[in-house]
Amino acid sequence: MNIKKMGFLLVLFFSLIYPQKNSKPFLQDGEILPYEGTMKKAYIARVHYLDADGDRPAKIFVYIDGVPYPLKLKKGSPANGWYYSSKLTLPPGEHKYYFYCEDGHGKSDRYPRYGEKTGPIVGIHKKLNRKSKLQKGGVYFEEGEEGKNFIFKVDYCDPDLKPPKAVMVIVDGRAYPMELHKGEKANGTYIKRLKLEPMRHGYYFIAIDDKGEKIALPEEGYISGPMVYEKENTSPMLTDCKLVPELGSPNTNFVFSAFYKDEDFDPPAIIQVVIDNIPYDMKLVKGKKYYGIYEFKKKFLEGKFFKYYFYCEDGRGGIRRVPEKGFFYGPFVTK
Repeated sequence: MNIKKMGFLLVLFFSLIYPQKNSKPFLQDGEILPYEGTMKKAYIARVHYLDADGDRPAKIFVYIDGVPYPLKLKKGSPANGWYYSSKLTLPPGEHKYYFYCEDGHGKSDRYPRYGEKTGPIVGIHKKLNRKSKLQKGGVYFEEGEEGKNFIFKVDYCDPDLKPPKAVMVIVDGRAYPMELHKGEKANGTYIKRLKLEPMRHGYYFIAIDDKGEKIALPEEGYISGPMVYEKENTSPMLTDCKLVPELGSPNTNFVFSAFYKDEDFDPPAIIQVVIDNIPYDMKLVKGKKYYGIYEFKKKFLEGKFFKYYFYCEDGRGGIRRVPEKGFFYGPFVTK
């Protein structure tokens, strides 16, 4: 018996005693092309199959929305090649798929290993506009006093990564455009800061995508809140009240001025200088309405004895009179 024959018999002997373990087949790079199109478009599924034992697939399919479509070898060898589907026509919508194979010896593989891949995206006569999403909408804070900044927040996501035309929060029926706070325009967080009147409010969110389609969160109704409480009103202050000049002629423009300040940021509903019991409205000349200098100018005839005081109201029950009692005296008008 020669050496070659003896070697063959030894290999056969050991293969019978120690049979080789069957290897698992391997699927990779599976996809359906093109990724998006219309109902008239033909779609092709393909995946690469590899088996280390040289086993051709006993079964190999692509499952689209749960429906199996068989694949056939197109490139390479049966144990190491590309398997393709025939041309597929698909209904409109966003589809899901995965690949599956068996080697005929009890081993199988799936691509992807878990879950499904998205695609193709099929439209009727044009590319499908996938619906955007609004999620995680809410407000910081659920309650607080008037004057507080309430922050409305919502996440916007467009699967086609197209920026929206608008993202808005609707509070008590009024629309407020929101601004991008974090992330990208097509996949980010939008916010709006608002000061609200004392009452319980209601709100919801609306987005308009790049195609003009609207989505809402919640889809129906609204979210209750925030609850805004009326802040205890603080009476306004009048300081630096003065008359310039105190002495003059009938041709002199006498200027009555006072500095108005309101801690609640309320502008004056009334601010006057009352001269001889006749009220005259004062006008803002510097600063803000709730924190500024108000003036009134007037000429007077000579020879009369004048008296005056300053008075204001903030429109919420707060009043101030300077002086609290009595009067200031002037101006003194001479020839």
